[in-house]
Amino acid sequence: MRQLITRGVVILFLCALVAGSAQAGSGGDRASIYLIAATPAQSDAPRWYPARIYARGGKNQLVLVRQFFAASEQFRAFADDLHGRMYLAGNKGIFIVHQDDPTREDFVQLENFDDFPCWAAIHGDQVVPAVQYCGPQIQRVLATAPPGQHRVGPGDWLLFRHMQYGGENGGPFQMQPPLAEIAGSNLVMPYSIRPEVVLTQVPSELAASPEKRRTAVILAATDRYLALWVVPDTMTDHSVSTSNLDHAEPLRVFLLDRLSSRWRTLELRTAVTNITRPAVRIFGDWLVTTNMEWRPAPAGSGSGSPGMENERAAGSNSAMPGIREQYYNQFLDLYVPGKLLLQNLSDGRKVTLQTDQEDSEMLAIRADGQILYRINESIYEAQIADSQIKAPTLIAKDKNVPDVHWAFWGPAAKSGKPVPDSRRVQ
Repeated sequence: MRQLITRGVVILFLCALVAGSAQAGSGGDRASIYLIAATPAQSDAPRWYPARIYARGGKNQLVLVRQFFAASEQFRAFADDLHGRMYLAGNKGIFIVHQDDPTREDFVQLENFDDFPCWAAIHGDQVVPAVQYCGPQIQRVLATAPPGQHRVGPGDWLLFRHMQYGGENGGPFQMQPPLAEIAGSNLVMPYSIRPEVVLTQVPSELAASPEKRRTAVILAATDRYLALWVVPDTMTDHSVSTSNLDHAEPLRVFLLDRLSSRWRTLELRTAVTNITRPAVRIFGDWLVTTNMEWRPAPAGSGSGSPGMENERAAGSNSAMPGIREQYYNQFLDLYVPGKLLLQNLSDGRKVTLQTDQEDSEMLAIRADGQILYRINESIYEAQIADSQIKAPTLIAKDKNVPDVHWAFWGPAAKSGKPVPDSRRVQ
């Protein structure tokens, strides 16, 4: 469990993508697809990687819209308010992506940025869209502000009640999810820090005495749904090592439907270990799980997941990280068959997307059932019809696609040519 709360090479909150992209992409004139590529800082060399936004170009190519970070600037965290704004944080400031104007340059310079243990996008009724982060004191960065008004100011712990989090990004470079605690019958956050805010009350079966709190991982937090995984006692309070991999399978998720105020329990066909994060995301009413199976293998042999030979190896592109090695090191004893499990939380439909490739992930699901997903170096667009996925179409194939983990539909691109790299503006 120590791995779950350490800062290490993972980053608090990251984040996930977007039920809000459905809202941002529903208009008839919003025809372009935008893709965000970013890999958090790693402990192995090269340690830092650039972060960029692309648009879909002709002949299935990526068109660079702009580069947020150079490699030396250390991309550290991603947040999404699920209502049209995304935030990319580094050691020098935060870039804000406005989905209704993806070419807009918006950079807020920061000092003393710290993403542990509070980094979250905030959105709600009567709440100004913003992102909150830790520092010497909690700070808030407004998504927009009238001319002359400061974008950076004191934050408010109570605003975490309005936290928005889509879930764990796909690929091998997982980011730290929001952590909370169960104290008595209350779910509170941030983890192990006071003061704390009560997010909601939990079912009696989850309740814990205030003296012995339970650790809860927030899998997703949207306007409608709150999804929790309560870490089993067997996976806490001891050292973590590759020789002592605790695991849980199936993944037991507690889901609150905020509209009805009812809790239910889902058992997802996937495994999690104490060195991985639960691979769960919510897009609108769709919950997506990356299927993983606990399959211990002899030391040094790996799990033998399909498609490893198609993944980018370290050194094949000196500027970007090795995908194959990270799966091998981070997903030890997990077999990843290339199967994405979709479940509609509103009407109960279940859909399986069989990719037969380990490195595959869902990027976005729109309210009308349009989806974007990635398989290795390729991105596809398709349609959910009843309980099937139909008309998959290749829309991008590029050496930089494995670094894409977030996407949205936005205004039609004005040009098929790359836009110059972003100038920093405050």
